[in-house]
Amino acid sequence: MLNALTFLTRDCPRACDYCAIRDAKDVGTELTTKQWKEAFRILKSLDIDFNLILGNETWLLKDSLIEIMQYNQVPYALYTTCPEPLFSKYRDKMFKVIDNLSCGVDWPLSYLEKKDVLVEDSEKKSLDAWRGFQWFKKHHPEMDCQGTVTIHRGNVELLPSIINELSQLEVFVGVNFIQWNKDGNFDFFPPKEELDGLIISENSYAVLDEVFKQVLQRPGLLQNPEMLQESPIKLLSMGWHCGGNPYGGPTIDSDGSLRVCGYRKGYNTTRFSIFDLPQYAKDWQRAVYRDARNCPGCAWSYPWMFHYWSGRDSEMGNKVFTKHAGHHISKKKWAKRKLEG
Repeated sequence: MLNALTFLTRDCPRACDYCAIRDAKDVGTELTTKQWKEAFRILKSLDIDFNLILGNETWLLKDSLIEIMQYNQVPYALYTTCPEPLFSKYRDKMFKVIDNLSCGVDWPLSYLEKKDVLVEDSEKKSLDAWRGFQWFKKHHPEMDCQGTVTIHRGNVELLPSIINELSQLEVFVGVNFIQWNKDGNFDFFPPKEELDGLIISENSYAVLDEVFKQVLQRPGLLQNPEMLQESPIKLLSMGWHCGGNPYGGPTIDSDGSLRVCGYRKGYNTTRFSIFDLPQYAKDWQRAVYRDARNCPGCAWSYPWMFHYWSGRDSEMGNKVFTKHAGHHISKKKWAKRKLEG
């Protein structure tokens, strides 16, 4: 099993408190549509099984995104925050080519609808995602939806409600954890002092443990229930490590340069670009390993799930990523996607 990750653009209309990747420095000119087509051809030649395509906000590429995805031949999930009016303007065109909708959802719809004013960008992003899912399910019920929840101090006790409401809408769910720039080299996150109101303190670990137990009793369409069996202390202190191999395949930045992973640029890895592969694949792998070994650890579900399934049942793991499969999910509910390639 080989997975990849791609940042199509660093641009984003959102300003979520726990995300800093839009402000990250040392990124060159973004690839052209023609170059992205070549990059995606290379991913296919590397036998990549699944590509997590992030934006920041992918839909800002507009018609270029459609052209790129028409050329794609690797199974993928493509992230968007459903920003308006862009989402309403392009959704009919996009979903003639793109076969899934993947969004960040940090709050239950029932919670958001009770609020008179949405102040935080994560709330606005979540409401747009709910509206996007509702429209998508009405017009493309045969297609695949997935929502990713970032757990933090403000929403931790609402996690069972978020998972339940998404599952009722037949939206698959992934769970991530609030993290921070622990050693100065996580360009995806702000420093810890900027996240003071979001970091879950040690005093709340017992609360989180109880929330995990509730979720595991009714996991619904949760994609990574196995991860919730880890120690809350390990997850919330960023205590898991990929061992030098995040998810098997490359991480492509918006300028075509390679990163250690979605969370870190690294030093050795950035000397390579996607266009150096497969010719310098072994050199790139050694560079990733050296850079990743210097990482203090994280608690990111994407590489965690890759390692969990690679070590147990890679065939099932491939279905988890491409079909949103799960031992706790009836096969009738697995995504019936047209797999690329």
